[in-house]
Amino acid sequence: MDADGGACEECRNKQLALTCCRVGLRRSRRTPHRTDGDGTDHISALPDDLRLKIVSDLGCVRAASNMSLLSRTWRGLWRRLPELDFHYICPDRLIAALDQVASARAEGEGSPLTSGSLNIYLPFHHRLSAARISSILRAAAPVAPAKLDFSLFMDEDADNSAGIELPGFDCTTSIKLSFAPLETTLHPTGHFAKLETMSLIFYQIDLSDLLPRCPTLRKLKAYCWPLALLKVHSASLQELKVYTHSDLRAIDIATPLLKKFKFGSDEGTENEFSLSFSAPLLDDVSWRWWCLSSFGALWRLWSLKIKTVKHHGPTHLTSNGEGSCLQLQQRPHDKILLLKIGKSRYARNLSRSFGQDISRVPVRSFSILELDIIATGRHVYGAVVLEALRFCTSIQRLKITLNRLQERKRRGTCHASCPCDQPRNWRSRSITLTNLKEVEVDGFSGEDHEVDLLKVIFRSMTMLEELTLNFPTNVSPECSSAYEELRSILNAHRSMKFNIYQWVDVQESSMDESELDSQIVLDTSSDESDG
Repeated sequence: MDADGGACEECRNKQLALTCCRVGLRRSRRTPHRTDGDGTDHISALPDDLRLKIVSDLGCVRAASNMSLLSRTWRGLWRRLPELDFHYICPDRLIAALDQVASARAEGEGSPLTSGSLNIYLPFHHRLSAARISSILRAAAPVAPAKLDFSLFMDEDADNSAGIELPGFDCTTSIKLSFAPLETTLHPTGHFAKLETMSLIFYQIDLSDLLPRCPTLRKLKAYCWPLALLKVHSASLQELKVYTHSDLRAIDIATPLLKKFKFGSDEGTENEFSLSFSAPLLDDVSWRWWCLSSFGALWRLWSLKIKTVKHHGPTHLTSNGEGSCLQLQQRPHDKILLLKIGKSRYARNLSRSFGQDISRVPVRSFSILELDIIATGRHVYGAVVLEALRFCTSIQRLKITLNRLQERKRRGTCHASCPCDQPRNWRSRSITLTNLKEVEVDGFSGEDHEVDLLKVIFRSMTMLEELTLNFPTNVSPECSSAYEELRSILNAHRSMKFNIYQWVDVQESSMDESELDSQIVLDTSSDESDG
């Protein structure tokens, strides 16, 4: 490898800005290194292990190769580096350098990179075709690194229809590949006997073809554009992260050891969608996608998210006969369902219901339900909440956040023919919520329909312990009659803890701790800070 690193003009300018690369780039002639008065060459006399340690600490292959300027005995020492880091290098020189490393390993010069890494970064001005990328991967495979990190940019004008061939890396335990701008397909052609971790950023990849070639894979992260079918069958996989921009046609997952699963999509699912999911050990799940389902004629489900909250119980002192130690008590993880719901003039034209969308996720039981409702124009949202609760009867906590974006501009209720209050019989419904212990409503204004919703919730629950109402600072005086109904609700549930926050005028409600004999928490700090 030449001292200039095989660089084009743009790469050379980058090298001059990097401390690790610019050694030797500005030399005009070869300057012999100094010797002692007795003629002894101490630099060349250094032991191999020490010289290898010196070049390893330089941080990149180019700097290591430039050490040959000190002495001829340092020439080629870079081929034995345990950490090979190539950046700002021409593709032809990169392939030549990889061939040198592979030949040195084959001839027994140094040891294989079973505990080392191969890091390759090619800048944007070296955009490559799929065929060219395949040739670099084929040159990298004989190097047999323990870790491979390969990042580059593709030539959008080239013919990339044949895709990229990924050869086998039998000794590699970790692979990270990133090829932007993501307009090709990855075709694995070899096996990965020791691979444990893989991260892929590609345009398209068939995971059902890749995974059988990775018998020891434990962690997989894949960003795929598009991804119509997510099929993951693996006996070893424990963590899976998948992200896509496309509509999914089917999800087929069979992973007996999977414990953590994260999925995200900027789109959603096709109307003809199927789900097959088997992961008996799964305890940490995150799920997010765009939805096309409706609640009646006005409300639409915009997005659906699922996340897992990890927490631990109190510490306990345990003893094994030889000593004692404190251990955290593991508690079950909470599954949270987050739904973003808003008004849409096209809701009546949507072909799917909320029930269909919720049936397309792999989690059926949730501990917490959070509803983010964009309630512009003071629309009635009781029917929407009850419809969501109908599919989440096992929850222990319910949180409703009301984003009243145009509340100041639109006083008064919506018009009588507005479909927001459909079906009209929602106030007489009853839902079994035997586990519900806590309810919180952010943006509660005390309107009649909001109090009606609280009545339904109280009628449906048997274990409710705490109710929190966060009032906005611009509560309408038209809602004074609803406050009286709140007082009657509190009187009927004296053992329950009742919290009120951001209250404008406590006296207007005629509710205080002495009169209601209930635990009422009044937080006026926000009003004082606003004042």
